[in-house]
Amino acid sequence: MLTALDINTNKATDIKPIAINQGAWDVLYLADANTGKGIWWANGQWNIDIEDGDLEHDADRVEDVYGADEEEWEAAANAKLADYDLKLGRFDEIGCDRYELAEA
Repeated sequence: MLTALDINTNKATDIKPIAINQGAWDVLYLADANTGKGIWWANGQWNIDIEDGDLEHDADRVEDVYGADEEEWEAAANAKLADYDLKLGRFDEIGCDRYELAEA
């Protein structure tokens, strides 16, 4: 289980990281599945704004994710997510716009 610092209370909160596409699969927004709020990595920890967080404003973005096919795209995404010690997990077949993220 990962935690993030809530910037409003300075308390750790459990998060479930996901990567969301916002229209194009070459950019993934990092978010918390529990709250839908964007998460970002700073000062050696995950951070979240639970009260007023905005996905497009707060979320770290993984950009320039390209591949000739799904396998190459997943490898490219995982290479970029490795900077966060994360990797792609299960694809959301219902929403079709996000992946669960797992610790690498």
